[in-house]
Amino acid sequence: MDGGKKPHLWHLRTTADGSYPWGHQVLFGYVAGLFFVLVALLANRLMTPPHFIWAPFCLVTVLVGFFWGVGPALITLILGLLTFVFFVVIPQYHFLTWNIASDFMLFGPFIFAQVIIALLAAQHEVQYRRVLRMRRKLQSSAEELAVTNQQLERANHLKDYFVTRAAHELRTPLTTILGEAQLALRRLNKLKEPATASLPWKKDIELIEGQARGMNILIDELIDLSSFRSGEVQLRLSRCDFGDLCRKVVENLRTISGRSLEFKRPSSPVILQADSERLSQLVTNIMRNAIQYSQEGTMVHINLSLEPSHALLRVHNDAPELSQEQQEHLFEPFYRTPYAEIMFREGWGLGLTMSKEIAKQHGGHIWVQSFKGEGFTCFVQIPISK
Repeated sequence: MDGGKKPHLWHLRTTADGSYPWGHQVLFGYVAGLFFVLVALLANRLMTPPHFIWAPFCLVTVLVGFFWGVGPALITLILGLLTFVFFVVIPQYHFLTWNIASDFMLFGPFIFAQVIIALLAAQHEVQYRRVLRMRRKLQSSAEELAVTNQQLERANHLKDYFVTRAAHELRTPLTTILGEAQLALRRLNKLKEPATASLPWKKDIELIEGQARGMNILIDELIDLSSFRSGEVQLRLSRCDFGDLCRKVVENLRTISGRSLEFKRPSSPVILQADSERLSQLVTNIMRNAIQYSQEGTMVHINLSLEPSHALLRVHNDAPELSQEQQEHLFEPFYRTPYAEIMFREGWGLGLTMSKEIAKQHGGHIWVQSFKGEGFTCFVQIPISK
């Protein structure tokens, strides 16, 4: 017991596995009822007038009903009534006569009141047993859920291990392919007057090089993602200006994509204690995603604001509305919306997943909002270290 707290009645009346203790079994209640009736008879003999001669037997019935339920309470009531009649009333007071109606009028109200009181007391036991059954079911369900969660966790670790091993195994041959393609291109470019017949080969080699570069990026992202999830990546924290970092990313993507990017930030520096390289990767993924999944000729709006406890980055584009289900799956690895699959073939569905892991490593949070006619907005919240 910790904190010096007293144990709850629940814990006193149940065993460690949530079952009834032996002293709380119904069968034990019948034996206890007989014992308490004898105790009540003894108490009645020891009491001196004036006193309520029926009170001990009434109290016994209430106690048995409270602890062992309706059945033992009714049996105790009958035993107590018979004991009371034959060992108290007849020998001591000669109340009973052969006039049944008169005797019933005399003792009927007391017996009826005792039955009602005993049933009310027994109702507590009924509720207790019902709650205990529910507790057993919940405990069983919790144990099954814990086993299922352990199995899922093991399966997830196995999946991450397989992905990481496969990525490492693919990296070596892919590096060779990329190196040979680049070497072949350099040799072709050195020819002063390349033969017409070599031009198709050059295009094929450039295609091989491009695909190899794309696969190399994918492998790097898979390894990074697995490393983040396994906790192998340690952030290299340092003082950085988040506003200046975002500005550099915007200028770089504006040059590469040729798109219109509107960037707003506070006039004062937004200083964070963060891994600037990883944070730059996060911002690049978010902005690149907004550029890729919006129509040409539309503007992407980037807004950075400074709140009392965190920096908040908003990246908005005019993408179509996403359903709530699609928003919930958006940060899962390899997930792409039907719109993205149809309209934009490129992409692996890992950018937002990596961004979420980087934000989490910084103690931050990332989420999206999408409403009909209002486009798509991605939010990144990074806490400011005191």
